Amino acid sequence: MKSKISPRLRLLLLSGIYALGIFGILASDSSSDGNGVLLCTLEIRGIAPVIGPAGEVWVGLLAETEDGTVDRVSRLGGNGLEQVAVDIATGNSENAIRTIAIAVDGANTGDIYVGGDFSEGILRLNPDGTLDAGFAVGTGFNGRVNSIVPAADGSGDIYVGGNFSAYQGVLAGGLVRLKDVGTRDDGFVAIVSNIEAVAMEGSGSSDVYGGGSGFPPLERYNSFGTPDTTPEFNPSLGIFPVYTIAPALDGTDDVYVGGGFSDPNRIIRLSQDGTPDNLFVVGTGFDDDVTRIVRANDGSNEIYAGGEFTAYQGSPAGGIVRLGITGSNVNSFVTGAGFSDPTDLSSQSQVISLARAADGSTDLYVGGGFTRYDGRIVNGLVRLNANGSLDTGFDVRIIVNGRTCDNSTVRR
Repeated sequence: MKSKISPRLRLLLLSGIYALGIFGILASDSSSDGNGVLLCTLEIRGIAPVIGPAGEVWVGLLAETEDGTVDRVSRLGGNGLEQVAVDIATGNSENAIRTIAIAVDGANTGDIYVGGDFSEGILRLNPDGTLDAGFAVGTGFNGRVNSIVPAADGSGDIYVGGNFSAYQGVLAGGLVRLKDVGTRDDGFVAIVSNIEAVAMEGSGSSDVYGGGSGFPPLERYNSFGTPDTTPEFNPSLGIFPVYTIAPALDGTDDVYVGGGFSDPNRIIRLSQDGTPDNLFVVGTGFDDDVTRIVRANDGSNEIYAGGEFTAYQGSPAGGIVRLGITGSNVNSFVTGAGFSDPTDLSSQSQVISLARAADGSTDLYVGGGFTRYDGRIVNGLVRLNANGSLDTGFDVRIIVNGRTCDNSTVRR
């Protein structure tokens, strides 16, 4: 359901920035696990590492406590402690925040875009969490924003994909291009709907991929929003639905695509014309949906795939694997039992978001609705080393409804 928040209320909510000094709040009321620990479980749906050496990261989250739910954007330090908090909505039954992206325009380095299922569908925030009033969206989108990607041409524009049909009251497909002031680029007109994932074409061109549950389920569009014909991109219609797209960036123009399709087994690598790369062999592939694909941060050209799956090629894989360029499971990335939530076996939320660290390391941020990683209690967000082990220096800790949310407060 779409959250309805007035502009006045939104400005009040956006002013709710927390300082590190509030972490001393103690927990002691009846909303506990029976041992005096107040329960607060996090679900992470967007991750955007801050460019720089500090290891900071923006996350979009849903916090569930006995006092209610809060949709929030938080900036965490390199140790996982919350530095900035911006509440977007309260009382929702599911996460209103769907995506976060770092703005790429020299004038406002450090700004972020937030997209989701709230009033206007998109916001731009300054590094301190205040609303960037220079990004004026008016009534915004009339539906959910699922994906935001900066254009690759240095313009500062962004591509926005989602389940909407209008922007600022004017008809729009599920994929639009916006200027960094919030106006729409009327020269880009894509006739498509229900976009779940957007990605730039890997060669540095102005082409952009859009995929989802509409028709076509996957397409590459040129700078005008029409299907690219140089060469024509014509993938199999069996690739439906699409949840994630990632350019290979290995000297080819190939692209990885993941989703809920069962043939070819929820992940595929496509050449520039949309034909499968036959060197990428997944065999039986995954037993459930792939929701995110990102490249490894070490020059290996390998990828991480995350999702709702429990197996890859018949072997256990709890929500995450690292794959080589041939589709083989990289055994040096050891995750043990992987991600799970044994307290909610009906939940389909495991790994929802992946992001490479931006501090020069080879670490990987993983977010979702999980409460365990290889049997260890965690609260929806971890940072993994390149070998799959937990980066124990990163321990998420935020304050919601007057209580601390960390790895000790998850439901047991």
